[in-house]
Amino acid sequence: MKSLISIEKYHYDILKKDILLLKKEYEKIKIDMIGKSNLKKEILLLKIGTGNKKIMINAAHHANEWITSLVIMLFLEKLLYHEKENILYKNYNIQQICNHMTIYIIPMVNPDGVNFCLKNMKNEKYLKKWKKYENELDRWKANIKGVDLNLNYPAGWDIAVENKKKMGVNHAGPRDYPGKRPLSEIETIHMVNFTNQLQPDMTISLHSQGEEIYGPNKEDDIESYKLGKELEKISGYQYTSPAYTSSFAGYKDWFIQEFKRPSYTIEMGKGEEGKSLSEKQAIDILQQMEKIFLKIFEKLC
Repeated sequence: MKSLISIEKYHYDILKKDILLLKKEYEKIKIDMIGKSNLKKEILLLKIGTGNKKIMINAAHHANEWITSLVIMLFLEKLLYHEKENILYKNYNIQQICNHMTIYIIPMVNPDGVNFCLKNMKNEKYLKKWKKYENELDRWKANIKGVDLNLNYPAGWDIAVENKKKMGVNHAGPRDYPGKRPLSEIETIHMVNFTNQLQPDMTISLHSQGEEIYGPNKEDDIESYKLGKELEKISGYQYTSPAYTSSFAGYKDWFIQEFKRPSYTIEMGKGEEGKSLSEKQAIDILQQMEKIFLKIFEKLC
């Protein structure tokens, strides 16, 4: 299979181009959006499958974790190819999976932040506002307003604010600012509204880096915990809990709180803390992640 996906620093314009290429090749992919970002970029939604079980995978809450968008697009392409050709994907029948479940993918929750991080933005207002950070954009996690989207959900948000204040973060900037209130950002509002509409059976949030999987603990959800330990065994990623300072106000935290259903955060790949991974790592990361995704699909079916 010759890939249509661009292996490069994966900003929003490349994502849109690659989606159109996939649509030309694979008619089964459905394209929509959940809303628009601060700078009016479509927060794109991709769908494959027709089954009753629903899983939602989201990527790039954090701008400098754009590699998560690249990896999920590479995986989606493989799903589409194996479904179209009706051949097994690592011993999994993708046509059968797609008959039993519907896979929803939001490949870039934070398109403005990704574009800013990768110097693909021409908005003079924000270029001027954040000029002092122009030489350290590789560390930019926030949306274009300087809010960390994965600290902006109404699930222990007050605790997240206090934790970050203790770390010296009390204003908008490159990372770790939870916002003025829960759901202060248009991107998190769209994520909550779409999730409430969809009512998925499970969600997966893709982040980088660390080769770790965060999910329910044994006491709260034994079955989800067992699946997490299975994923650990097949992937080499450690199933664990995030540090206390990062344990609140994330999308996973909100979803579990509201729906009492399984949700996992996966920190893919390894690199320098706080900085982007290289696009050259994407294929190796995909080889780890496809084991995780396929095992989850098997369990959900």
